[in-house]
Amino acid sequence: MASDLDRGAYAGKETYLYYNSASNASPTWVEMERVRNVQVNRGAAATEVNFHGSSATRNHHAYEAFNGSFEYVKKLGTDTVFAALETARDDQTIIELLHLNGPETGGGTASVGWRAPVILTDFSETSNGGDSVVVTINFALADAYTAAGAQVDVSAYTGTP
Repeated sequence: MASDLDRGAYAGKETYLYYNSASNASPTWVEMERVRNVQVNRGAAATEVNFHGSSATRNHHAYEAFNGSFEYVKKLGTDTVFAALETARDDQTIIELLHLNGPETGGGTASVGWRAPVILTDFSETSNGGDSVVVTINFALADAYTAAGAQVDVSAYTGTP
């Protein structure tokens, strides 16, 4: 074993997804342990351009986009995390997500990732035979502001070792 080599990649099962159960200014991060397959889409959206001199639709860069989805494996019985997600969806309220490459606190090294205010859009539930019941939850960046009027955007986040 080469003691001077470090691992270059990490697996999806080593990532953590949290939601904020308190305020933006003083967050309380709740780990969503039953989450898998987190997908985040970032980058410029494309906008179609049509004009008479072209026989095909063209595209140009538009505003930056931030959206994605994750799968939540439903728990039989009381599930406070899923209930919080459903409430945010049903009440159409903003929820903050935190996605890190390690635990938010106490992982030995500081984990890194992103923090973002999002809205939860559609939930798609799959119930197949003997498989777990899985809900795909889509999210999109929210138009969020603090009480002082400052816009809250996607930001880099570093956990506590």
